[in-house]
Amino acid sequence: MISAKIGQQLMISVDNQVGVLAEAARIVSDAGINLVAVCAYVIDSKGFILFVTEDNEKAKSILKAKKYDVREEEIVLVSLDNKPGTLKTVTEKIAEAGVDLTLLYGSVEEKGKKSKIVIVSENNKAALAAIGV
Repeated sequence: MISAKIGQQLMISVDNQVGVLAEAARIVSDAGINLVAVCAYVIDSKGFILFVTEDNEKAKSILKAKKYDVREEEIVLVSLDNKPGTLKTVTEKIAEAGVDLTLLYGSVEEKGKKSKIVIVSENNKAALAAIGV
């Protein structure tokens, strides 16, 4: 079973320093906000943290108050059965619709029943339609 919806992720730009992800996670956690998905990476000396939370508005406000560079980006949040072939099915449908993916990340517990993935594309509404939910 596959379900998907349009959502938002917070994109946080930081200088690449040891502990900056831990600090941003602490700020969100201390505010009682649960993370739904997270991705972090570095290009050259710049770090990028992507958070999908249960309360993006509150998280964004708190992070901005702490002087973080935060913006929102539309995403497709997908929940799918954790079994071989489900990611293939989703990405094939999106490809057949001619939608170019620009970012995809996700995870699952080792013996979990569901996987969560975050998709960013050139046209998230078309990607959602292609998934067919």
